[in-house]
Amino acid sequence: MDEKAPKWLYKTAKVEVVDKKMKAFLILKNADPENSIPLSKEYLKDIITTTGIKIGIKDDVINEILEGKISEDRILVAEGNYPKPGSDARMEFYFKTEKSLKPQTQEDGHIDYKEVNMVESVAKDTPLAKKIIATVGTPGKDLFGNDIPGLFGKDLQFTAGQGIFRDPEENTLFKASIDGIIYYDSKAHNLEVQKLFVVPESVDYSTGNLHVKSSVDIKQHIKAGFSVETPYNIDVKGGIEHAIVICGGILTVKEGINGDGKSLITVGGDIHSGYISNQVIKCGGKVHVSFEMRNSIIECDDEVIVIKNSGVIIGGKITATNKVTSPIIGNDYGVNTEIEVGVVLKHKEKFMKKQVEKNEIERQVEELKKQISYIAQKPDNNAKTMQLMNYKEVWGKNTALLIKIKNDLKDIETAYYAVENPAVYATGKVFPGTVIKIKDKQFEVKEVLTHVMFHLVNGEIEHSNIK
Repeated sequence: MDEKAPKWLYKTAKVEVVDKKMKAFLILKNADPENSIPLSKEYLKDIITTTGIKIGIKDDVINEILEGKISEDRILVAEGNYPKPGSDARMEFYFKTEKSLKPQTQEDGHIDYKEVNMVESVAKDTPLAKKIIATVGTPGKDLFGNDIPGLFGKDLQFTAGQGIFRDPEENTLFKASIDGIIYYDSKAHNLEVQKLFVVPESVDYSTGNLHVKSSVDIKQHIKAGFSVETPYNIDVKGGIEHAIVICGGILTVKEGINGDGKSLITVGGDIHSGYISNQVIKCGGKVHVSFEMRNSIIECDDEVIVIKNSGVIIGGKITATNKVTSPIIGNDYGVNTEIEVGVVLKHKEKFMKKQVEKNEIERQVEELKKQISYIAQKPDNNAKTMQLMNYKEVWGKNTALLIKIKNDLKDIETAYYAVENPAVYATGKVFPGTVIKIKDKQFEVKEVLTHVMFHLVNGEIEHSNIK
């Protein structure tokens, strides 16, 4: 026995190879110092190499074992070289895929909103996109020195829809097969060239309601009482008057939108309009308005922006998931104007329904408590006892149901308010009569505020000056 060797070195050792020959573990067990010799670096490396392991031995780990710095019984002592993945497949586009206006902040703090062409035309045989194929990564080796091929990067599922063909000489190049309008869905990775449906004047009795599978270019107006429906873009050179519009892409209205307070406009992408008045809107993208939003109910899955320096939001309720920006909010006459941000609108209906359900059960539980209290004051008899038993049984069931509903509501509420850094910006003035809601908090404007941002600080709404 070696008297100088520390006690922790008296162990038996064996090697376990796992993970498809990529990892080796040293399995250690305590041994009797009287009948065994202490571990040594030569001994440990010998039992590792005798298994056939050629690469990846961790000398530093072996040293730490011998120094007593590692006390585990199962220790990773060798690891192969894992193969590396190559570059992922990607698409290279020869047109602008971003169609939304992006505000630019100038040095003086002024926000500049530039006009862009929201509809991009293309001629037949024009190259539109090229798929860059995924590549193979660096090969590896297992512990025994065997080569392992490199891994391919992730593929990209890209769909060439109507109006698109592959170049026969270059299979990864996609071209337009017709003259038309480019439509690209970045979420579904779907590219199409659509024939443009042109209305030379207005949508009215001369056209009837439109239900088409292409982008629509309307040279004048959509008249009152008529409807236009398409899964793609709509470009209105005039205005929309008390009409129903269902647009899966981008809605552009040069003049503006006048509603009747009832008819719904539903847009999957962005909205660009001169003004919006007395209109109900649901928008899946951003809402850009040049001058004014008045007495409208708007729900937007991204942000709402009033562009011009004299632009204003007056009356109605504007709800946006991320942000609302307007030079002026409200007016001197204290018109009730509600601005809400910080909510994920796809959960709204479920959240509101569960709230109503909770309130109703709470009302029933409270009513049952009053009934039980009233019956308990009556003279004792068999009828009283039976009544109390029945009411208490119903009260118990409703109370248990209320607990479940509250737990469900809590989960829905978490998803409903899952928005990072929502804010409301008034780059000019915000007037009394304006109510700001951010997530589950509310702030009533009591005095005229100038150049302010409303946001959450420690769970409460605060406002600070915009520089």
